[in-house]
This record gives sequence, structure tokens and C-alpha cells, in this order.
Amino acid sequence: MFTLLGPEAQVMLAICAFYAYDACVPLAADAGLLRRGRRVWHGLLATQGFEVRWAYLAWPALLLPHQPVYTLRWDAERVHLPGDARAIEGLRQHATGFAGFAWPLYGLGATLFMLLPAALFLWPSEAAQLGCLALIYGFAFWIALLALRQGRRGHTPRHTARSVAVQAILCPPFALNAVRKLSAAYSPPCDWLQAAHAVLEPGAWRDLAERAQAVVEAGMDQAQAEDNPQTLQRLSAALDELQASIAASADGHVQ
Repeated sequence: MFTLLGPEAQVMLAICAFYAYDACVPLAADAGLLRRGRRVWHGLLATQGFEVRWAYLAWPALLLPHQPVYTLRWDAERVHLPGDARAIEGLRQHATGFAGFAWPLYGLGATLFMLLPAALFLWPSEAAQLGCLALIYGFAFWIALLALRQGRRGHTPRHTARSVAVQAILCPPFALNAVRKLSAAYSPPCDWLQAAHAVLEPGAWRDLAERAQAVVEAGMDQAQAEDNPQTLQRLSAALDELQASIAASADGHVQ
């Protein structure tokens, strides 16, 4: 297939492939994503992603690389709502620490997916292509410095910050996912269900809780088939907790 494409098209195809590959988040069946949007949070249960043999694959909003994404797990047998208020506040505070990344991220994105194609296909010239290359590595270096600063401030583990910085310089399309990688390294002392319950809008929480309820009900069917009364009892209590929370969100508030 690559022999049918010119070198310029191959370059653009490789950039898109590297970005999409690096943005993919593998999730276990008992995991979920939380993404901080401009005004509200967004949630995604693993089972809403693309299913593969051993896991699920999810892609956060590809056009919004500045928004932090958190990967958390939950236990269908142990549903306790609400969660620790201090842990939730810590998550909210952590999500506000990436504001400085917006300019270089969107500058890099515009250069990779707008200016570079123009220099390759519309107005091809050596000067324009070299200018794009300088911009690409300039933005990548800027993002790398911001990532290292996150590590120095203790916002992200230093080894993760260094890894993100090196990836940004070695492969600029990977730099577009810097915020997602840095935020994913944060593990608040609460599970995905508790965090989603606290940060999502009532309607969004109700939709996710209903999906979680389906997971719990499937576990109950399996426990009943295996004649496991202890597990069945724990799952039944978890189901009651979820149903109470869904009823509360239907009234327009999350307890």
C-alpha cells in the first residue's frame, strides 16, 4: 500500500498513525476513564470502548489534547458512595494544573495537521518545509520542558515526566498526548465509581451508573450459576447502592 503513496502522503499517514496509536488507552474490564472538559467532566466505562481479546481500547477526545484524562478502577463487589471528599477535591485540583500546555499542544497540532500538509501538498517548497520542521520541534521542546516542570513540582512522578519529555522530543506526534500521560500517572485514593459519582453531572452519572449496574447484574448471574452466596450477597448490596444513586440523580442531584 505504501508503494502507491508518495513520500509526502507517507509522512502524513505516519504522523496520524503515531498519534492515534499513542492516544489509545487500554483498559481492564473493571476500569474507566474520567476526562476533565472545559465546563463539565466526562466519563467512560471500559465496556464502552473497543473490545479486544484481553482488554478494551478507548480513545479520549482526539481533538482536545489539553484535557487531562484519568484511568481508575472499581470493584463491582464493593460499591460505596459517595467517596472521600478530600480525595475528590485532590483530583479536581490536580486536573487544573495543565493550563500551560494548551498553547504548545494546539500549536503543534496546527503545525502537524495544517501547516505541514500545506507545505507538502499545496505550496511545496524547501523553505516552508524546513520552517514547519523548526516549528514542530520548537513546540515539542516546549512541551518537554513543561512536562519536566510537572515532575519538579511533584505534580507527576519524576520518572513519568522524564519519559514524556523524551518521547516528545524523539517523536513529536507523541507530544500531543503529553497531558493525557501525565494525568494518567496520578492515582487518587478513590475508585472510578466514586470519582465519577462526585464530578459528573447528574444525567451523565445516571447513564454511567446504569452501565455499571449492568456489570453488577452480570456478576450476580455468574455468582448464582456458580452457587456462590457470599459473592452474590456483596453484589446485591452493591446493586442496591447503585440503584439508590440512580434514583437520586433522576431527581436532579447526586448525593
